[in-house]
Amino acid sequence: MGKQKIDPTDITILRNLQQDARTKYSDIAKQCNVSVDTIIKRYRKLQQQGIIKNTTLLLDPRRFGDEIIANFSIDIEPQSTTEVLNYLQKQPGILFSTHSLGEYDIFTIAAAKNMNEMNNLKEKIQSHNMIREVKTSIWVDQFLLCPQNFELEPLLETQQ
Repeated sequence: MGKQKIDPTDITILRNLQQDARTKYSDIAKQCNVSVDTIIKRYRKLQQQGIIKNTTLLLDPRRFGDEIIANFSIDIEPQSTTEVLNYLQKQPGILFSTHSLGEYDIFTIAAAKNMNEMNNLKEKIQSHNMIREVKTSIWVDQFLLCPQNFELEPLLETQQ
């Protein structure tokens, strides 16, 4: 698949929807001096081209009680990528993991209520026999995330 061609109207549509995916087509149409129908057709074209994949929510994990967000850069034993990714996916607090190229083999984002919980998670990850090294970076700003595996179910209120 080659590089897709877009124009200034497409860019305006994309920038508006990046800021707020609920932006009304009519508001975007006014900015572009075109009809609402044109914006709808352009939006659908951007979807068909694969430029727009989905619309999603950005979640603030602090609102769910997770005050610490970190990424782990993980060095693993050769040929163990699938095994380690499956292991990480099962760990509470792991929001996202992916195979990466470079100094480290896996990049992971994790959330925890406090530093103690984050340290416990790191120790558990390091204990896996296929993991050689785990480097941690704590995020200090911009905590908005959109992973699908945020643990929301524990926030459900129980009916009494």
